[in-house]
Amino acid sequence: MTVTCDMMVSEDGYAAGVNQSLEHPLGEGGERLARWRFERPDENAAEIAAIATSGAYIMGRNMCGPGRGE
Repeated sequence: MTVTCDMMVSEDGYAAGVNQSLEHPLGEGGERLARWRFERPDENAAEIAAIATSGAYIMGRNMCGPGRGE
């Protein structure tokens, strides 16, 4: 079994945009962190294929939203 991790982080160390909320789970403008992959698909074919062919995704409760609690 092979386990990989794919996480988007900006050059200055952020994994979400500013003002993260339930309405904007990646923060305002946070989708820009991943947009580069798809704006130049030929140059990033290996990265796109690795994500698209993954057999499973493991997501924690904080993965796609700022909601906290039990």
